[in-house]
Amino acid sequence: MIMDKEFERMFRQEFKGLTENVLFQNELGEYEVFGKYRIIPEAVGYRVYCSATEVGNFSNTKTALSWCIADKFTYYNLARDILTLDNKLNSLISDISVRANLADRSKTPLFRETIETKLETKIIRKKQVEQELTKCVNYAKYCQQRGFDNETIRTGRSASVKKSR
Repeated sequence: MIMDKEFERMFRQEFKGLTENVLFQNELGEYEVFGKYRIIPEAVGYRVYCSATEVGNFSNTKTALSWCIADKFTYYNLARDILTLDNKLNSLISDISVRANLADRSKTPLFRETIETKLETKIIRKKQVEQELTKCVNYAKYCQQRGFDNETIRTGRSASVKKSR
């Protein structure tokens, strides 16, 4: 433990400029991301903190890290969308699970059929939310990659192009 703390102190001194691009897992199992965010695993999901402020609870590390990336690069709308879609997805999954269990335990066929019919729209909505969340996560990955190297930036026509008369 003492050696780990000493190593971490030396690492932070030597690589001060790199800490804003590094993420690592500490001895407590928490993820320290970009020197500013903490992702803490909990019984259900992962809780994200920005400095000392709690941001929210995410279903997995991928969405939590995507939120951190979006916030780091000041894509606040993307960060908000990731948090909102992840919360919607969690509520839809739990709602579908509860209603499916209720339908399974039902003894009357008409009641079971009614619940299953209502579940179809929720399942379709869940797939839509999953697709939207995947798009947001992929865009956050793109932003992170672009942050490491500017190879993905599109270049326009430069001003030095000569026009013919």
